[in-house]
Amino acid sequence: MTTPDLVVVGGGVTGTATALAAAQRGLRTVLLERFEIGHRHGSSHGPSRIIRLAYHEVEYITLAREAFERWRGLERDIDPPLLRTTGGLDCGMSGTPSLEQTIEAMREADVPVDALSSSDLAARFPQISFDPGMVGVYQPDAAVLYADQCVAALARRARESGAEIRERSLVQRIESAPGSVTIAVNGTTITAGAVVIAAGSWANTLLFRPLRLAVTREQVAYFDAAEHFAVGRFPLVLEHNAEAPPLVAAFPRLPPNGWVKLMYHRNGPAIDTENLAGTADQAALTDLTGYAHRRLRGLGRVREVETCRYTMTPDEDFVLDAVPGQPGVWLASACSGHGFKFGPVVGETMVDLLTMGTTTRPTARFAINRPALSTLD
Repeated sequence: MTTPDLVVVGGGVTGTATALAAAQRGLRTVLLERFEIGHRHGSSHGPSRIIRLAYHEVEYITLAREAFERWRGLERDIDPPLLRTTGGLDCGMSGTPSLEQTIEAMREADVPVDALSSSDLAARFPQISFDPGMVGVYQPDAAVLYADQCVAALARRARESGAEIRERSLVQRIESAPGSVTIAVNGTTITAGAVVIAAGSWANTLLFRPLRLAVTREQVAYFDAAEHFAVGRFPLVLEHNAEAPPLVAAFPRLPPNGWVKLMYHRNGPAIDTENLAGTADQAALTDLTGYAHRRLRGLGRVREVETCRYTMTPDEDFVLDAVPGQPGVWLASACSGHGFKFGPVVGETMVDLLTMGTTTRPTARFAINRPALSTLD
């Protein structure tokens, strides 16, 4: 390949989506992945992720609506499909701030929902043991994305569109010069017009001045489950809490094993970026298992455990912006444990920004120079 217009660092959902969007617009594109597409060390692997319109801010609802369209477009002519509609229930004690904010944002964005009282919840979802005083909202369009298949589809489409994907390519550093960027990778260098860092928890290793990004390891468990946890009878469930863990997510039975997936959100310990062990946290697993059997009637034993790496910003918003002091370098950190669903939209947004300097999407909250991301001294 001649000198690429763009190098993308990182082959998770954000990186593959950015490479696809760039190649589709005619940019000579190279994607560099330090492991391999679909590896288990980052934040994009696994059988399932949530996509929903139940969000605490209207901007995210706007982006999620477009993300639904992009995933549906991508899955055309793909077998197996990428998305499964399940419906989604957000619930919690009446007055829980995050639940109230979500309900208000959905009302403002005209998202169709069913408001459910405590008695409504008990009647509609008898397999869930609700506490007295819990309320909820049901959103019928919520769905599951088959995560591994989604990343594979993005990578395949990127290649078909002309992008070159180089696996097992470890980027050591990025240097900027007027009109070009030099990327040191595997003992050699690549010169390009621009680079997008989509390296997840490794992003700070490639920035001259690190941002306030915290890397955590979250616990996930899969349980045997009876038929009343099947899609159509049991939705995606997000329980909002005023204290830790702030969210608990439960998925209905899904292929290939028909297990129910449960996980705490934003409850894991901080880890070093290079810690690739993926070791289960036994205390967290015990706590999660206790919650599962207390909340979900008839759930079976734990069949499998895994961990998922989060890269958290202090305000939990993404970073989609040019990097100050590094001309030609852009950061796409669609992170904080809720970015997967937005992958195709984030990719298109990054290509908008680096080719036109602007985008029509609501991205002001993702600026790199916002106070919450003050660089570390």
